[in-house]
Amino acid sequence: MKLSFNKFKRLSNEQERKIKSEMSSEDTGVIHLDDVTHFYQNDSSPTIENLNLRIKHGEFISILGESGAGKTTTLRMIAGFEKISSGYLRIGGQLVGSNFLHVPPNHRNLGVVFQDYALFPHMTVYKNIEFGISKLEENKKDIINNILSMVGMPGYENKYVHELSGGQQQRVAIARAIAINPIALLLDEPFSNLDRVLGRELRMDIKKISTNTETTTILVTHDREEALAISDRVAVVSNRKILQIDTPEHIYNNPLTPDVAKLVGPCDFIQGNYNKNYVETSFGKFGTKFLEKIDNSEEVLVLIRPSDVNLSPSSTNDKNALGRVISREYKGEYDEYEIISESGEIIHSRVNNLEKFSIDSKVFVNMSNERSVLVYKK
Repeated sequence: MKLSFNKFKRLSNEQERKIKSEMSSEDTGVIHLDDVTHFYQNDSSPTIENLNLRIKHGEFISILGESGAGKTTTLRMIAGFEKISSGYLRIGGQLVGSNFLHVPPNHRNLGVVFQDYALFPHMTVYKNIEFGISKLEENKKDIINNILSMVGMPGYENKYVHELSGGQQQRVAIARAIAINPIALLLDEPFSNLDRVLGRELRMDIKKISTNTETTTILVTHDREEALAISDRVAVVSNRKILQIDTPEHIYNNPLTPDVAKLVGPCDFIQGNYNKNYVETSFGKFGTKFLEKIDNSEEVLVLIRPSDVNLSPSSTNDKNALGRVISREYKGEYDEYEIISESGEIIHSRVNNLEKFSIDSKVFVNMSNERSVLVYKK
């Protein structure tokens, strides 16, 4: 389904957008978590610890992490479903959460889309969307029809939930969330129950809605492709803390730690010896870049992305060829090769289908376009 951006009366109102923008400042943003820690009752370890996050007006932020990292708990604290153990949470510059204050969810003016949609099965699409709109609101019908057009579902207002596909149900959940004209939209793994193609289509639609309505949006996900594709910034969460927050491009190309590198893209790590902007490895010598000072002759950990690795054929007896092909997987758009060095280290390479390397053949390994590899202190 393609989106049709009809004017949504309240969201396109310049005065309301101005008010939302004014609820953000350099100090607090629209949403500001200030040194926030959360414990579940009777737990000795925190779910989230000393978390700091400031989100600006109209920004699309993804919180990326594995299961158990604390990302959904963070979203639930923002929404008001979980109380803060320590620290401060401000929405629109107003304190709504601390160890002495808890503003309930229905007074925070946030739109929430849950992983399981949480639609009312006994209500029509129209009634589901109408549920959160104030009884005093005029022109409800026009508002709901405009929202249905916005999410690509005009004419579905009289359908019941069981008559809709999973993707359509998710669109209704999004429509209900934005119908209240929220300060921010919170998305809890909204694509996880959808197939890959439908999920990709829906996430781009949400990005368009967010951009078109200037709605501040927070997406919680474990899918790095989702996070990198549609976010203005990505916050990588692991072990109860934010490890790094930056633009998708910067965080992918300059991960602060090996843990961040693994969370934002496929990679291998091999041993190396750094010397004057180069690193010697079991696969050869490569140019380097680094995010912290590294001394000459220092042992380092070398980050290798499969998409950066080029292979070239060699004769069996060529001693300068330091890699040997041990497996190949056909991936459709490319072949993925597994390469082993004489010391037993393994890296992967993604090569277009026009190039073929047989199993057990020797190969030269180099980086695409003389790309420098990132190295870390051990």
